[in-house]
Amino acid sequence: MDKRFKWNMLITSFIPLWVSIIISDMWDIVIYVVSRWKHLLNLDMDFKYVLFRFLKANGLMISSIMVISIVVVISIVDIKLFIRAKEKEGNSPVGRLLRITRANKLSAEFLLAYILPLIAFDFSDAKGVALFVLYFCVLAFLCIRNNNIYTNIYLEIKKFRMYECDVECRVANGSKVYKNSLVLSRRDLITRTDGGMRYWDFDNYIYIDLDQDGKK
Repeated sequence: MDKRFKWNMLITSFIPLWVSIIISDMWDIVIYVVSRWKHLLNLDMDFKYVLFRFLKANGLMISSIMVISIVVVISIVDIKLFIRAKEKEGNSPVGRLLRITRANKLSAEFLLAYILPLIAFDFSDAKGVALFVLYFCVLAFLCIRNNNIYTNIYLEIKKFRMYECDVECRVANGSKVYKNSLVLSRRDLITRTDGGMRYWDFDNYIYIDLDQDGKK
């Protein structure tokens, strides 16, 4: 499930890109219909022929819209259900927050480094789509391998914020402090130094705070 969660995190991290592709494709489809509106209204033309021409010209974009929409919706639902299940678990480990700072700059770095360059691809052309798929597969491999999938637009919308913390966790019969760890939380952790945190160890040095506002 951890690998599936990582892939869902990766996919939802690029929601602005997916939305941009869908809008671009829908725009091109509308332009095609408007420019050929008179031909489409010609009752003398065979409907099957009109449909064939329409799908031939826009089939790739329609397929892209459908695939992207389905994959993104599944990923969002999967993340939501997974986090909700983790929050309801009664045996989640508890850590102590020793040092807390905001990590806002990570979002900007992620957007500038990955989102903007991808917009250069032409998604209405088969060659452009093939090049994008190749590029994204390489990017996905590098992001997952280097645990660079925590900057997530969906989690930002769900009011999760990123904090850089020193977290004291229980290990074996003692405890260990993990410095400069990244914590994703819906709570304002700045005022909770030395406070407790139920967490899920998303990856080494990356934790998701399972507590919500009003809980200690």
